[in-house]
Amino acid sequence: MKIKTLLLCLYFFCIANTSFADSPLTSTPFYKGYRDITIIKTAAKSNGKITDQQLQFLTNSKNPIAVKLALINSLGWNVKGKSNAPEYLAYLFEKQPQLNYKNFINKATAEELICYAYLKAMDDYFNVKSAIVFAKQAMSKAPTSYSINLIGTLIQAQPLLNSKNWCDIYTRINQVRTNKKLQLDMRPISAAAVFGYTDGYKEYCK
Repeated sequence: MKIKTLLLCLYFFCIANTSFADSPLTSTPFYKGYRDITIIKTAAKSNGKITDQQLQFLTNSKNPIAVKLALINSLGWNVKGKSNAPEYLAYLFEKQPQLNYKNFINKATAEELICYAYLKAMDDYFNVKSAIVFAKQAMSKAPTSYSINLIGTLIQAQPLLNSKNWCDIYTRINQVRTNKKLQLDMRPISAAAVFGYTDGYKEYCK
């Protein structure tokens, strides 16, 4: 009887952890397409906590946005939540005193907005309502950036897991893939990692 109970508990534990991990934000490790870059390689081994070196990289306007997003992706996620987004914002405000909590969404660049939005979404992927607001603003400021639009749409697709129409997840991400107005500023192998997961929802489209 005890063995049967133990097996039953293990079964539900596995199901719970699968459901936590299986989502647009947590199942798309596209950073692997950038593992030849040192900061990505080290970030993947930092246990998910952002460092000063990584914050410096993210706030340097000279660094490619796709690599910045890959860095955030490599930091991963945690069921218990993380607090990398507030650290990013505090570091950015110290570096750029003209920015503050009140004007950030309007005065920040598209890259700064999407980095914050993505960090915030990865900090708490169960609640991305606020992250979506910043992601949308980033997309409006950079309408031709493939990287920003892909990650911004990925963040917006996260709550769709709770809807009955999972086809929407596939449809929205696929619209980015087929949008010829976007300029490809991400390595194709990394974009393919995102589509490799989201294409799984195509079977729900009828």
